[in-house]
Amino acid sequence: MEKSSGLSDNIAPESADAMPSSAAVSSPDENLLLSVENLCLTEGSADGLSTRNVLDENGGSLQRIQENRINGLSQCQTGFENSMPVPPPLLSESVPGSNSLSNGGSFQGSRLQLWAESRAGSSMGDNNMVQNQEQLKKVRIFLGLLRGDTFVNHCSNQNGLRTIQGLLRLRNPEITSEICNKVLALSSRGTAVVLELMLDQHGRHVFGELIDSLNYQQLKLIIYEITKNLDEFVSLTLVKHGSNSIKRVIRLLRRSPLVSLVTNNLCAAFLTIMTNRIGSYVISECFKQLSAEDNKLLYEAAIESCLDLAIDHEGCLSLIRVFNTIQGMQRYRLLFILSANVAYLSQDQEGNYVVQKLISLNNPFLTQKICHHLRGYYATISLQKGGSHIAEQCLDTEWKSWVVEDFLSSPDKPLNAAKDEFGNYVIQKALKVTRKSDSLLYQKLLLCLQPHLSILESGYGRNVFNLITGG
Repeated sequence: MEKSSGLSDNIAPESADAMPSSAAVSSPDENLLLSVENLCLTEGSADGLSTRNVLDENGGSLQRIQENRINGLSQCQTGFENSMPVPPPLLSESVPGSNSLSNGGSFQGSRLQLWAESRAGSSMGDNNMVQNQEQLKKVRIFLGLLRGDTFVNHCSNQNGLRTIQGLLRLRNPEITSEICNKVLALSSRGTAVVLELMLDQHGRHVFGELIDSLNYQQLKLIIYEITKNLDEFVSLTLVKHGSNSIKRVIRLLRRSPLVSLVTNNLCAAFLTIMTNRIGSYVISECFKQLSAEDNKLLYEAAIESCLDLAIDHEGCLSLIRVFNTIQGMQRYRLLFILSANVAYLSQDQEGNYVVQKLISLNNPFLTQKICHHLRGYYATISLQKGGSHIAEQCLDTEWKSWVVEDFLSSPDKPLNAAKDEFGNYVIQKALKVTRKSDSLLYQKLLLCLQPHLSILESGYGRNVFNLITGG
């Protein structure tokens, strides 16, 4: 009975478009743009070393930088004398990609370190330091050209997003800080650039690379921007790319106190998000990734809204997924509320799926409670598509006698069910389970049906007729 709908976080591999020739470029700004976009992100190796290309002062040519592999981790040796100091993260172990500063300007543990550090006193080291300072100057100018809408548009195409991703992967604090400032700025539409990136099929990959590159303080600014307006946050969760971006944030923050900013917003709009197919998977991501303590308020919201969720098409599927993770006293409270309302839910076209799921949990105490609350309703729900499945499930339990006794309470009930499109399956099931146990209930059920065999010989009743007569 469970229906499932999934979202894929995957985007088809991007093919590199041919870059325009230098002859086609007429302005200095375009020359600079081409120069930075030629930043090579591919790695090759030789004699235990790999190379990563960055720009030289001629604009189009590339300067190789050696990347030493130390203890299985790569450390690119280069740096910038005038790099802006970035404070160390408050929770560096909690936030992947967080930065730390040491040695008066070298960026230890990042992909980009001081080239001259291992070559102190050599003219070659001094020369490369000068070149790298020139390269940083070019990147500054390039990023200065990308403001607001221009930055969004640049990140919204495959070539542009690869350029910005490449700059972020250098893990240089000044470059990362500059890009962070740009995504926190507003576009011409009055919306934060970061929100527009999260909604774009290409821009969301720049957003993902960015949050992986930030230190704790920078990440806090981004999360504040995403969560400060509840309506904008909810809008993100309800569309494909925005939903995927929020799920990436949840995975990144799973051990950080910043995740409470996200979960608080999810709680505030819980019913709206949980009754949306795309949005519900954002909350499901919390249930999968976060601790029970971090999910506590979300589970409370699920308990409070469980009946409204149970009668909604998307909500009932979302609620069923909650069963897979909720634990302890909160689980007991949720199941207690639902089981106490099974007579109502069993007759709802969506709610009956929740009742079926509850019975399938095979909890004896819970199943007995459900079967007890349905007494007096079995004959009624057997005439409904979903309800007939519930009645059949109850006939497979040790409380099956309650189901049969409900039919026997009136001489018309067995016949009405036997000739019904859905009810005939319930009567067949009742005859089979009572005959197998050689119960008196089987004889009583036969006595009610045999006088009406001529009526059952055609239509939906034929299935019951064949079972009784052996036809």
